[in-house]
Parts: sequence; structure tokens; C-alpha cells
Amino acid sequence: MKINELPEKYNKLWRKCQPVLKQGRHGDIDHAKEVTVLVLNYQGKLAIDKDVLVPVAMMHDIGHAAILPEHFFMITGPKKLVNGKLVHMLAGAKIAGDLLQSVSYNKAKAAEIVDIISMHDSDQLKNVDIQEVYNTVNKKFFHDVDSLDRYTKKRLEKARKVWTNKKEIERILKKFLNLFFFDEFRQIAEKRIAEIF
Repeated sequence: MKINELPEKYNKLWRKCQPVLKQGRHGDIDHAKEVTVLVLNYQGKLAIDKDVLVPVAMMHDIGHAAILPEHFFMITGPKKLVNGKLVHMLAGAKIAGDLLQSVSYNKAKAAEIVDIISMHDSDQLKNVDIQEVYNTVNKKFFHDVDSLDRYTKKRLEKARKVWTNKKEIERILKKFLNLFFFDEFRQIAEKRIAEIF
């Protein structure tokens, strides 16, 4: 299934997401499309709820639309990256909640969607026990599917060209491999690394 073949129950929400995503970072809308398609087409063994995970995929980075260029001057210091992650997750949860309410999405599912968006990048924060934070199959699944973006052919080829120290890039990529919860997604990432490096 492709993004333009979304069932109507998701398409109504996707139509509302697109203008907001376009206000965010360059590439956010393409990333949302890619992750949404991965979730839609998942046929593995994990018992996931697509009625939760498809909207999460659409909106997980929507909070970047709330961070204006002038806000970056306020997100400063050694925790700039961490604070930026926190802001986009919390702003994204609020925006997602409003969008879900505007399309009368199931309230219980909407609560879980907002929860996942509010914490989806927590593995990139320091002193976070990821086993404690990613405490459901849906949270772990989404983490892994979202993380596959680091291992797209386009991103790996760019990394290979930018980084002259091949050992350093391999070290970083392998570090991220250790963060996958499920072997099936780790194996996809490993295969993609082997194809490019």
C-alpha cells in the first residue's frame, strides 16, 4: 500500500497533517510518508495496532512545525539537542491531540497515539531507561520502524560520502543497531549497511 492509497479512516487525518508537516523541517513530510507506509505494509509476527501506529507514523515529528527559527535561539547550551527533542515531542503530542479530536478519532486510541508521540525519541535523551519508557509492543515497534530511517540507502550513501573515517561511521551505526528492540528490524538495518559499506 502507498500513501495515496490510505483507507479513508486514515486519509481524513492525513489531509489535516500535511499542511502542518510542511511548516516543519525540510524532509519531515517525506519521513512521515515513509514511516506510515512501513507501518501500513507490516506483515510480521508482532501483534500491533495499526489504528494507533498509522496516526503515530503520520504525526510523530509534527511538533517541529511549532519550533520557529527564532525559538532555536532560546534552545541553547549543552542541552540544545536534548531540549529540541523534548520540545518537538511535547508540542507534537499537543498538535496530534488537537488533530485527532478534529476528526473525531477513537478517544482511547487517540490517548495512546498522543502518549507515543510525547516520548518517541526518548532513546536519544540521557539517563533514560529505555526498557522502562518503551514499555508496550506499540512503543517498541514504532521506535524500531522510525529508527530504520537512519538506514535508508540515501542516508547511508550520504554518510559514506561525508564521513572520511569509515571506522567511525561503522561505530556510530553499530551503536544505533544496539537500540533496536526487535531482531527483524535490526536485521533490515544490518542488511542495508552491508549493501552500502
